[in-house]
Amino acid sequence: MTVDEIICRQFVEVATDYLEGAVRDEDLELVEEHLAMCDWCREYLHQIEATSAAVAEGASSAPPDATLQALVGAFRDRTRGDAPR
Repeated sequence: MTVDEIICRQFVEVATDYLEGAVRDEDLELVEEHLAMCDWCREYLHQIEATSAAVAEGASSAPPDATLQALVGAFRDRTRGDAPR
């Protein structure tokens, strides 16, 4: 970023890096200034955090056997052409 102020589109491009602590030092202050004044980008950041937490939580547990079997069956039906489209 080469301007004294960033816009929301620029923030969206670096939001994941910001959460991972990977924003370049020279851009960090601009990103944090933008977050301090932009409700939309703060909410966007919170949504990314919540989504990441939900994915991590879901990834740590397998679906119930019945759900897994239903999904496998639906996939098989679909690949054989038996499932409605």
